[in-house]
Amino acid sequence: MTPFAPRTLLLALAAISAEAAVAEQKKTFSLGEIQISAPQDDALATGSSVVELDDMRLHDRETVDRALALAPGVNLAYMGARAEQVVYVRGFDRLQVPVYIDGIPTYVPYDGNIDLGRFTTYDLSRIEVAKGFASLLYGPNTLGGAINLITRRPTEAFEGEVGGGLELTDHGNVNAYRSYANLGSNQGNWWMQGGVSYVDYDYTMLPDDFEPTNNQQGEGRRENSNKRDGKFSFKLGFTPNDTDEYVLGYVQQQGRKGQPPYAGDLPATGQRKRWWQWPKWDKTSLFLATNTRFGEHGLKTRVYRDTFKNSLESFVYNNGIPGAMQPGFPSKYDDESTGFSVEGDLALSEGNRLGIAYHFKEDVHRSRDGSDPQTHFRDQTQSIAVEDTLRLNEIFSVVGGVSYNYRKSLEAENFGTSAASPRVKTLYDEPTGSDDAVNSQLGLFMNTGPLLNIDHNGQVRLTVARKSRFATIKDRYSTRFGTVIPSPDLKSERATHYELGYSGAVNQQWTLDTALFVSNIEDSIQQVTVAPVAGCAAPCGQYQNIAKARNQGVELGLRGDLGNWEFNTSYTYLDRRNRSNPELHPIDTPRHNLFASASLNLDAWRHTAGVEAASRRYNMSDGSQMSGGYAVYNLKSGYRFSNDVRIEAGIRNLFDRLYAYSEGYPESGRSYFVQFNVPL
Repeated sequence: MTPFAPRTLLLALAAISAEAAVAEQKKTFSLGEIQISAPQDDALATGSSVVELDDMRLHDRETVDRALALAPGVNLAYMGARAEQVVYVRGFDRLQVPVYIDGIPTYVPYDGNIDLGRFTTYDLSRIEVAKGFASLLYGPNTLGGAINLITRRPTEAFEGEVGGGLELTDHGNVNAYRSYANLGSNQGNWWMQGGVSYVDYDYTMLPDDFEPTNNQQGEGRRENSNKRDGKFSFKLGFTPNDTDEYVLGYVQQQGRKGQPPYAGDLPATGQRKRWWQWPKWDKTSLFLATNTRFGEHGLKTRVYRDTFKNSLESFVYNNGIPGAMQPGFPSKYDDESTGFSVEGDLALSEGNRLGIAYHFKEDVHRSRDGSDPQTHFRDQTQSIAVEDTLRLNEIFSVVGGVSYNYRKSLEAENFGTSAASPRVKTLYDEPTGSDDAVNSQLGLFMNTGPLLNIDHNGQVRLTVARKSRFATIKDRYSTRFGTVIPSPDLKSERATHYELGYSGAVNQQWTLDTALFVSNIEDSIQQVTVAPVAGCAAPCGQYQNIAKARNQGVELGLRGDLGNWEFNTSYTYLDRRNRSNPELHPIDTPRHNLFASASLNLDAWRHTAGVEAASRRYNMSDGSQMSGGYAVYNLKSGYRFSNDVRIEAGIRNLFDRLYAYSEGYPESGRSYFVQFNVPL
């Protein structure tokens, strides 16, 4: 793919007529949604949070991680040793809360990780964040919930937009460009939707308060902080009647990035002494999704193939100077996931809907480090789920479900020393294994409008859910450079979630989403020290199902308007406990996390101010690394012309605050941006 260059879009802007008509870009690709079905199309507030396109644009969230920070229960984090932007959902990490694009899982098959900073939001219509009571129809591994990125579907004969902008440092230098375009057409019995985006950072700037270190030198420029991401997406849909739909989709992402080095006060050793670069971080997805109705019943299918190609280079790095590439590099991944799902929606009666789903997928991981032989792993995972929604009356509804998940290792060819050849590195077969898990959940939902005889409605929910996550290929077979013994029979993690919540209107102007939640985690995977064996010198480790933990807290989301003002607030209080070893601290999650914004609408002008704040957090469980609390403020003003062309300018990190999600990896300082959006 050749990314759409920003200068190309600037030329396109000049060629567009000032009389261009606006086309709403909020239309959702409903085939990509996975929701708990409700009788008579009644909505059920199951505790999920939704980030709409309007909010992503208003707060300039160009990547998925930044967009998710707008949702209650979600906090941003940064994996400094891998330069990956991630989120935690009620304390559950990226392995425990899988990411989907239009209902199709997307991740790195080897380790289950995903860098959300590589996923732009320009082609999305919304993001749904399901939490403990996520629908069982998602399939396996939704231990702590699920994140579904839902793309667009056009409704007009022709609709689209182009946009772009640039970013300037506090010194007035241009350091980043961004551009995007979306085009769609709905011709009745067929439709198409295409999108392209390009984001290019030459570097980021540190706040003026940062004190240079041996690893981080220069005049404020963050070392090795360049990144570039291009994305192309296309969907072609066939709609032979009012109920049926058949869609072929394709997404291609091409990225590259550097890993900024550790810049804290601790000694630069191990992971803190890295100069890593990814010249290749590419993902390609092809899928077919269908929806066929048979009267009151429906059948959905998804067939997909997802590939991931990655190249990592590591260089000798001393006192801010990178040197030669280190032995064993480049490290290359060549992974793929192939699968399908079948989902039935059955109307058993006027007040009873039954959902049935079957999922099948096969994950393949191939890797090569330097000149070493290529390793090969293959997993197969299946899931069958049944979920029933019963409307008892106009006030009460009940949702119950159960699923059975099964994972089997088909191939596990590793490279290194083994018991058969303890002195010589060679390709050898690891023992294969399997695992299964039963998930279940039950929820009671109460409509407050009819109960209280008021003209605005909401729902109270009381839910309990039992969920699981299978160990990844890396969990079971990685030797961590000869420091860990593989665990082929590692079992799944499990969690039990309890929630009491309310979602709905407070009055005509304000809506509230709030929840009290408790999650008990058991059989959590944790590394322990074991007796050394051949190929694993002391201290030798192994991953085992030994840990127990508890996450509990409060969520609050409140939004509404007062005259020309619009307000949006989300707050999370999270208390995590390591019940197996109370002296160890859960990492990367603050106890308090807040987002708040206010927008003033004055005819064609819109002025927006926002704040993101969080308390301190531990970055190492022993407390040796900790990042402090912070509050970061942003400002933006925009003007919309009569033809709906929009021009905006703003400031990020208004007060140039020095802060970090992970100690030693400071975030960007104050920056300025200008941007435009032109509807077609």
